[in-house]
Amino acid sequence: MTTMMFVQAVSAMLAIAAQAPSEPPAATRRPNLQVLTTVPESQLFLMMNAIADSLGVRCDYCHVRPSPDPTKTWYFAGGWAWDRDDKPPKGVAREMMRMVMDINTRQFGGRMVVTCYTCHRGAVAADRLPPLPPREYPTGTEPSAPALPSTDQVWNAYVRAVAEPARGFSTTVLTATDDRNEGRRGTLEVVFKGTDRVRFTSRMPPDAPASQTVNGENGWVASGTGSRALRPEEISRVRRAALRYRPIKLDRPANLRIVGVERVGNRDAYAAVVEVDARTKTMWFFDVETGLLLRERTTTETALVPLQEQIDYDDYRRVDGVMLPFVMRVSDGAPFDTSIRAFTSIKHDVDVDDSTFEIPARPPAFGAAQDALSEPLSRSISKRESARRARTPSAVR
Repeated sequence: MTTMMFVQAVSAMLAIAAQAPSEPPAATRRPNLQVLTTVPESQLFLMMNAIADSLGVRCDYCHVRPSPDPTKTWYFAGGWAWDRDDKPPKGVAREMMRMVMDINTRQFGGRMVVTCYTCHRGAVAADRLPPLPPREYPTGTEPSAPALPSTDQVWNAYVRAVAEPARGFSTTVLTATDDRNEGRRGTLEVVFKGTDRVRFTSRMPPDAPASQTVNGENGWVASGTGSRALRPEEISRVRRAALRYRPIKLDRPANLRIVGVERVGNRDAYAAVVEVDARTKTMWFFDVETGLLLRERTTTETALVPLQEQIDYDDYRRVDGVMLPFVMRVSDGAPFDTSIRAFTSIKHDVDVDDSTFEIPARPPAFGAAQDALSEPLSRSISKRESARRARTPSAVR
């Protein structure tokens, strides 16, 4: 398993935005980009997958694939020639992108209000008319919306429902199966010790195991291609991602607001929102009855289409007095990105040797030579797939 692919198992729901200011646009590597010229490389393939999902198509609707690997499954066979313009739908897609961007610029001050999905709703041909017969409209007085609880009430109910002991646990070891698209199945192990040590180990045959560790102020990432030290900002991201595997799964933001009640599966949930920055919003959904966290969703505005990442928590069980989800579903706009992690074991206060978190004596420093490990915390598995499947200066639309 490449380190870039390992991020899906480790980082889960890192925000897509907050790109490094120095990140160059994808067009610097992809000279045939004609519309999305200012989009950073780390967002490009996520945007492509969001567009494809909006139309209910796959990559080959617009792109050609002259040399796929016949031994691999469809999404991982590679062999794409992204820069070629052989297919007419690719030209149409460019025009549609320009239209969407123009509408949002002219009518909505640049806010991303209209997207591909606004009209297409999962179909290539956009519907013009509502279905017949027309829907039934209520004739009576609409009931007033119920009063919402305060943020403090929702948060305190969540903390009470989880019931994490004040002292916490000295160690925690979680193991899970990891089921993904096209029949791929592996395992994920997460090990905590104290408050400042965590190690993730992912195994997805036939790839080699990959691991990512934070030990105090240091961290490293390793796979079959080698290892390297984590940069300080990457260590911070690993710590944020690790929260999803602790009993209380988020640090309460100061600007958290309760904005309504929404349906999550067959449950009513209080929707809480926080504006991370001007482009990024995260929502948490707390079960109205139990108080437990059901869903987390991050939405990032881009030049063309909002990007979403979501994690659903399900099958809560009590372990050592604490309520923990035994199923986590992670998804974004890419079909091959979806992961279902079913925990087979969650143990607290077990013996964990300190050597589990040891940093290699002299991990390679970050640099160009570490290409396979260059972005262990990239926010886009789509980008990781593009690097894995098409390491050429080709172009996408």
